[in-house]
Amino acid sequence: MIKYIEQSTASARQRLEKAGTFQWFHWLVIALSLGLTFVAWYYATVQQAAKTQLQFDRESDQAVSLVVDRLTKCEQALWAGAAFVTSCDSEVNHNKWDDYATKLELDQRFPEVNGMGLITRFEKQKLESFVNSQRQDRAGFHIFPPHDQDECWPIVAITPVDKNSKAIGLDIAHEVNRITAARKARDTGTAQVTGPIVLVQDSAQTPGFLFFVPYYGKPSASDKTTPAKDFQGIVYAPFVVRELMAGVLDKDRRRVGIRISDASETLFDEHVTSEPDFDPDPLLRKTTSVELYGRTWTFDIWTTQSFRQSIDRSRSTSILVAGILIDVMLIGLFYLVSVRARQALGLADTMTDELARFSLAASVNQIGIFDFDVASRRFKWNDAMFRLFQQSPKSFAPDFDSMLDCVHPEDRSALKDSLQHSIRNGEIFDAQYRITTPGGEIRHLLARAVVISDREGRATRLLGANTDITSKQAAAQKLSQTLQMQAAIQDAAGVSMVSTDFDGTILSMNKTAEKMLGYTQDELVLKATPVVLHDAAELQKRADELAHELSRPVTAGFQAIIAMCVDGKTAQREWTYVRKDGTRFPALVTLTALHDDNGNVSGYLAVAADISAQKESHLALQKSNEQLERSNSELAQFAYVASHDLQEPLRKVISFCELLEEDCIDQIDEDGRRYMGYISDGARRMRQLIQALLSYSRIQEEYSRAECVDMNDIVRIAVDDLSAPIDESDAVVTVGRLPVVMGDPTQMVQLMQNLIGNAIKYRDQAAPTVHIDAQRSGEDWLFHVDDNGIGIEPEFREQVFGIFKRLHSRTAYQGTGIGLSICQRIVERSNGKIWIEDSPTGGTRFRFTIPVSNLTVDHEADERTPNQEAVSIGG
Repeated sequence: MIKYIEQSTASARQRLEKAGTFQWFHWLVIALSLGLTFVAWYYATVQQAAKTQLQFDRESDQAVSLVVDRLTKCEQALWAGAAFVTSCDSEVNHNKWDDYATKLELDQRFPEVNGMGLITRFEKQKLESFVNSQRQDRAGFHIFPPHDQDECWPIVAITPVDKNSKAIGLDIAHEVNRITAARKARDTGTAQVTGPIVLVQDSAQTPGFLFFVPYYGKPSASDKTTPAKDFQGIVYAPFVVRELMAGVLDKDRRRVGIRISDASETLFDEHVTSEPDFDPDPLLRKTTSVELYGRTWTFDIWTTQSFRQSIDRSRSTSILVAGILIDVMLIGLFYLVSVRARQALGLADTMTDELARFSLAASVNQIGIFDFDVASRRFKWNDAMFRLFQQSPKSFAPDFDSMLDCVHPEDRSALKDSLQHSIRNGEIFDAQYRITTPGGEIRHLLARAVVISDREGRATRLLGANTDITSKQAAAQKLSQTLQMQAAIQDAAGVSMVSTDFDGTILSMNKTAEKMLGYTQDELVLKATPVVLHDAAELQKRADELAHELSRPVTAGFQAIIAMCVDGKTAQREWTYVRKDGTRFPALVTLTALHDDNGNVSGYLAVAADISAQKESHLALQKSNEQLERSNSELAQFAYVASHDLQEPLRKVISFCELLEEDCIDQIDEDGRRYMGYISDGARRMRQLIQALLSYSRIQEEYSRAECVDMNDIVRIAVDDLSAPIDESDAVVTVGRLPVVMGDPTQMVQLMQNLIGNAIKYRDQAAPTVHIDAQRSGEDWLFHVDDNGIGIEPEFREQVFGIFKRLHSRTAYQGTGIGLSICQRIVERSNGKIWIEDSPTGGTRFRFTIPVSNLTVDHEADERTPNQEAVSIGG
């Protein structure tokens, strides 16, 4: 059923191949476009540079002209002052001058001028008379500073006085720049400015200058040809250059920086980094020299940051960028055309291959493709469709009725209704149904199809596919059974199981939880959080503990419950649960974080067990233990007192028996002596029993003095104490390398002494041999004491550790019957255990364990080789 599309003709392929490559006219268009772009960009750049230069020249010339114009206006004001002085009939003193200058309103008309004053000249020999005359109305007037000139040129008046008071009386003859300009003004009759000076009234001590205009004795003295001998004085104005520039050149209205120099000295400089508008690399710069009143001022002017920002270079840049973008778009357009041509060339071939592969994949994966004609009610099936229904294309005609006959009887009506609904409403056909194969096998199929309609909207065809989902259905049924089994297991469990989402909303709870808490699933699932199951006061207390432990706030709610397992850990804690009826009970809750497929925490599972019975049992056990401790304490006290009280009469009996034997032995017959022996022997044995009982009762108390003890030293002490019976019996005691353990030294000696003593005591005719050794066994030291004695039958090995338990009569073997009980008590108080085995030497092997402590030293007991020889320390 695979249809092949015809291959492209040779001529069509040739045209597509030609369209798929760049031709010469493509490159010509691109080259012309690039050339036009660069020509337009260069022209715009040149025009912008010329415009920038013109703007700079205009602003720089304007700045210079503003300074010159302002000085010209100030000159006019000074000439007016000179005319006023000349026109007065009487001498102009400081008061008359102050009245005149005040009317000029200098602060409003000439804010950049510090003031306006008068300078007079006289011979130095007239200094004293001049000062006296001035002091008639100005008592503190004086002329300063002293100098070597023959003339005096003091400032006699200046307005305003308040900010220029330091200049009154200043003799300008003391300084070269001042006197030079003054004499030049006198001699030429022209306005003059001084070289750079620092005004005495300028607290900032910045560069300034004085502006001089001379006045003469006759009204015609303004003529430049006036002889110097008619000279009377100077009208002057002091200037601070920075204040002049601030008043003339407003920084907010200009975009050029200025440096003004007079010869080698700088009067004003804005080309410094501290200026907010400073440009370290100005676009343009120029220098202009201007002759001003006898001085040459050099104006060094450059562009500022604001000037740079005002230059609009976007036009040339836009032309260049737009041109390049157009060229790129042309290249992209030509490239896309070629790509599309090459794609179209291969499309015809690839479609056939894709259709072939699709058909093959559908066949291999048993995807049945069908085409249903609504009018004829007939199907067109591919081979996979026939295989799904296990029908032969030769014998089976796939129309609607024959297909419906293959459908399971229980699914026919639903399938027919679903198909008719899709055809009637134009909706996608989607149905699951069962078929019965000719062999009687039931298979599950999934069918999906789209409805194709004509122009009037009537359904004409259904195109779709069928897949076999029998195995999926079986897996789903098995999964459902597994889930049901898990739910049954949870419900049968004796613990409460409650699961939540990440935010704490309860998602499920088992039957045990319902019985334990008194809530039903409908009351809690998707409606509440586990907070309703907890005691509020206990939650608040836990939140406070966590806040202190984690150093962050923890709310007394769900966060306090899960705080210790937010990282995916499992936390277990005892909580108080509150039932629906308000009753409370203790619960041991194990909280586990649940994870999604990506390993992120998606929820929590709380498994809770009611531990009310355990708590009651624990309390009862605790109470019993307390009673037992009191009983043991009382019993130990009783044993101690009783043993002392019992020993006193025994000591008297033994003492008097010894006295009788010493003093009255001749007066007692043979039977009497025998009876006295019985009395002494019984009293001594009774005393030994009492002492053994006392030792047994003291073991628990003395164990609290446990320390590191070397068992090698312990055995040597025990053997030394038993030296007499060892010598008497010719016993041989050998010892391997023993470890260091934690224990009471005295009790450890008593333990080893009892075991070695028993091995020597319970022997036959052969000389006794005793071997002691130890090795590491997990977290314990395992000791063993072997002998070649008479041995102990298996059925009596538990009994011999009982108090007063003896397997032999006192006449056969002496003893108290309490030695092994003391051994057992010592070992058990050391958290070990003791037992009896058959010895390889034919006698008895006593084994006991003592835990390994971090404070003890190994002595390499567990590293000995099997052939290492033991050391004999006795016999």
